This record gives sequence, structure tokens and C-alpha cells, in this order.
Amino acid sequence: MTGIAAPRLLFLHGFLQNGKVFSEKSSGIRKLLKKQNIQADYIDAPVILDRKDLPFEMDDEKWEATKEAQVNKAWFYHSEISKELDLSQSIKYVTEHIKENGPYDGIVGFSQGAALTTIITNKITELVPSHPPFKVSLIISGYSFTEPDPAHEGNLRITEKFVDGFTPAKDAETKMLFIYGNGDNAVPAVRSKYLLNIYKNAYGPENSVDLVKAFEHPGGHMVPNKKDIIRPVVEEISSALGLDAK
Repeated sequence: MTGIAAPRLLFLHGFLQNGKVFSEKSSGIRKLLKKQNIQADYIDAPVILDRKDLPFEMDDEKWEATKEAQVNKAWFYHSEISKELDLSQSIKYVTEHIKENGPYDGIVGFSQGAALTTIITNKITELVPSHPPFKVSLIISGYSFTEPDPAHEGNLRITEKFVDGFTPAKDAETKMLFIYGNGDNAVPAVRSKYLLNIYKNAYGPENSVDLVKAFEHPGGHMVPNKKDIIRPVVEEISSALGLDAK
């Protein structure tokens, strides 16, 4: 059977997850995408965590269960100090995956995976010169790497080490979609809005109306699965991919 290949999205999971868990947690979005004949590819992060790498305490039984389920994975080691973060291993890992398995029409990330997704989105044509810009990027509970701005007391700025990564490409036309929860204690909504505003400012008032969309939900640090929240998101993805919503 011949025909046009289905559009494909690459999914990057969060801290202490893996591709399988993220597939389950994002089942609402994934199933709606499947109805649109959009393929979702989930991959595992390359960083394997030890218990000492966790930013919180975990008892023996829960840690053993975490290892057994193979969810002791991350895209980078946690640090409260942004300039200490090192994403080089994961950027290389995702880049190699895209070279071998791409091209992808878009990319989706949650939490840590959303931070990495943002950088991959901005740098894709530099990381993989043969790859076109993504048509769509979905950032779920996303954030950037910030520090206090010494020139403006009380304000934040992107940490110098990551300014380039969090700067949208010139003439960028990737549709940027943001989902964040009002009750998110892990990545407070204000952090997701800070990242959202980077794109609103970079795209300008005219383009940002069509290319930058925010979807707020009342929940916490999670991928929402209620259809009234995610259906409009999938409609935006379908539109970016040139598909008619079903």
C-alpha cells in the first residue's frame, strides 16, 4: 500500500520517567494524534540516575521499584544552579536519534524533556543541517534555565551558558504550544510563562497570535488527559502539520 507517510512527532519524557511511562501518561494526547494519523515516537533518556542524584529523599523499597521499572532516567542531573546543568550528552543523544530515525515533523517534551525540547527546537537546523525546522513544538510544564539578573533587581534572566539554546531561531516559524498547570508545584506556572514570553517577544505581536499558543489547566505537574484541554492542542498540532481535524 502506497501513500504519504504519516507525520511523526518525537516525545521526550520527564525526570524519573522513561518513554513507556510517558506514553502512558500522555495517552489522551497520543490517542487523539493517532486518530489524525500522526505517529508518536517515544525514546528513553540516556542519563541513568543513582539515588544520590535525586533532589529529594526516597526510601529503599520505592527506589528498588524505581530501578526495577527502569524509570531511573533523566536528560540531565538536577541542580538548583542553572549554570551547573550539563545537557551536552542528551543533546548529542537526541541529535543522533533524529539523524538515524528522522526527519520529524515536530517534537513534544514534558518537564525536563520540555526544557531539552525547547533547545532542540531552536537549534535543530544547526544540530542536524539536513533537517528542516520543526512545524510544531509542544512544551508541557516547560521551563528555561534562569538566574537572578544583577542589572534588574528582582528579575530573572537566562543563564549565560544557555542564552543561545533558549533563543528562537531567526525567522522561526515553528508553531509553539505550551501546556502548564496552575497547581504545578514542581514547575510553577510562572516559570512556564517566562518561557512562553520568550517566544511571544521573539515572534512579535503579529506572528505570535498564530504561532504561540498557551493552554492552562487547573492541575499539577502532569500531562492533562481531559479532552476539553487536549483536543484544542491536538487541533493546533494538526493545523501546523497541514491536516484537517477529524
